[in-house]
Amino acid sequence: MDVRSLSPDRGNVPQPIRLIVLAGRPRNGTDPLAERFGVSHKCLIPLAGKPLIAHVLQTAVSHPRIASLAVCIERDGFEPVYDVLTRLPGRGTVALIEARESLADSVRAAAQGWDGPTIVTTADHALLSAASIDALLDTLETADIAFALTRREWVEAAHRAGRGHYLRLRDGDFAACDLYGMSGPQALRAIEVFRGDRFDRSGQRIARATGALGLLRVMLGLETLYGAIARASRRLALKVGAVILGDGSQAIDIDDDRTYAVVRDLLETRHVEPVEEEAPRRAVA
Repeated sequence: MDVRSLSPDRGNVPQPIRLIVLAGRPRNGTDPLAERFGVSHKCLIPLAGKPLIAHVLQTAVSHPRIASLAVCIERDGFEPVYDVLTRLPGRGTVALIEARESLADSVRAAAQGWDGPTIVTTADHALLSAASIDALLDTLETADIAFALTRREWVEAAHRAGRGHYLRLRDGDFAACDLYGMSGPQALRAIEVFRGDRFDRSGQRIARATGALGLLRVMLGLETLYGAIARASRRLALKVGAVILGDGSQAIDIDDDRTYAVVRDLLETRHVEPVEEEAPRRAVA
């Protein structure tokens, strides 16, 4: 672990948050976009004039509640990522954590030594907004663990090519937003939801947290979102919360050439024409 200070004074931030950014390579060690752009990691590909990871890090360092960053990446990515960090207006601390074989182990390593709330996202989430972080943190006020979703129609409304994998429930189709939170160390046992070598865009990690019967009900389209959350809460012995974001772009991150173009388009228009969004809605069980 390589820990460096972004500034000498973190300031007095109530309930400081650690944001974990997962930036490692896929298990097979290669990523088509990284290869196309001639860089070691997808998080370093250029997007709108700066490395991809710079977008999520910019959102993080600008957020008043985030006092600590932990970036999980292979050691050969430490220097390029720190170079990105030095170009941002920083506060708090950053820990560069060597990526583990699975997301669960990477999250556990990155959360070590932090006693407060933790948020987990990915380095390819260039559209991550401060409003989404706020909505997740609000949900964590009454939940042990929380995750962000948005509805299919809002993803498709965000961009004409905005489509992806969805969690099909009785009360609608939902897309995972690659934004998860834990209220403190006591919630770390839920980390097994992250078991695997990458985030599952379909939301099936959430479905698996409901147990065998809950997963079957999800697969058959018999489960509601609240029902799935209640089952996950009982199975994990933790209070699980979900926030449904009205901004469909929060479910769009960069996986391939198509989504790269979509995110590039959305970044270009984000500050030009404000998009009216639905207010976040929360469910806790």
